[in-house]
Amino acid sequence: MARWTIDRPTTQTLDGIVALRVRILGGQVNILPTDDPVTFEVTDIVGEPLLAVQEAGILTIHYEDLTGSGLLERLRPVQLGGYKQVQRRSATVNLRVPRDCPVDVTTMSAPIVVAGVGSRTKLKTASGEVTLDGANGETDIGTVSGNASLRDVSGSLAFNSVSGQLAVAGGRVSSLSAKTVSGSVLADTDVAPAARVRINTVSGEVALRVPADTSASVEIRNAGSSVDSDFGLDRSGGRARTVLSGRIGSGVDPATITINSASNRTALLRRAPETPAAIPEGA
Repeated sequence: MARWTIDRPTTQTLDGIVALRVRILGGQVNILPTDDPVTFEVTDIVGEPLLAVQEAGILTIHYEDLTGSGLLERLRPVQLGGYKQVQRRSATVNLRVPRDCPVDVTTMSAPIVVAGVGSRTKLKTASGEVTLDGANGETDIGTVSGNASLRDVSGSLAFNSVSGQLAVAGGRVSSLSAKTVSGSVLADTDVAPAARVRINTVSGEVALRVPADTSASVEIRNAGSSVDSDFGLDRSGGRARTVLSGRIGSGVDPATITINSASNRTALLRRAPETPAAIPEGA
């Protein structure tokens, strides 16, 4: 096992890294792919030093006092606020890792930028922005109020937030699970055969755009606002509830699309052939 206490700008190149874990508060985390050995660079350190540990192929960069007690993992900024001046702790962490390296990042307010990874990606933040570009595999994003912007992400995608927005442009999902309280879900993505797409929100707006030739079984439920579809779906329900349902496309292995919203606009949109994917502007 190798350990580094980081209290000044540091750059290290490491062999044999098979997984990455980062736990910081403020600052920035940037992760890019490389075909060379793993490189990590830490700059702009404010407050307590960071600890980097290389053990059994796992590189962990964190605050030892927070990670050991699990405070940062629970992401409760109110509880953390008075703990050893955590609001004054920040660092910029830049990493280059193999494309198939699993990535697990937790921050409080630090934005997270990840590009070109292709394995398991777990990103968790209270109020930081999440940007993910060109990833594939298994992606799990959780925020309290932070927004997530995704481009050309393929594979399985899970998003959970209180008030953060999920915006997706491009890619091809084999599964999509999005849950928010008031955060919007705006997605324009291809849907693989037999994919499962499930979006649940209390008051967030939902706009899902899929290619015109998508084959899927669809059910959209909205309790108190407008529901629209570019596809020919059956409309039912009463004054307090609207349900759109039916089958779109004619593929032999249809996907399943389910959307539930209590009090904001919901739309299932059609992307014309040869039209590039772009984040919908809302319902």
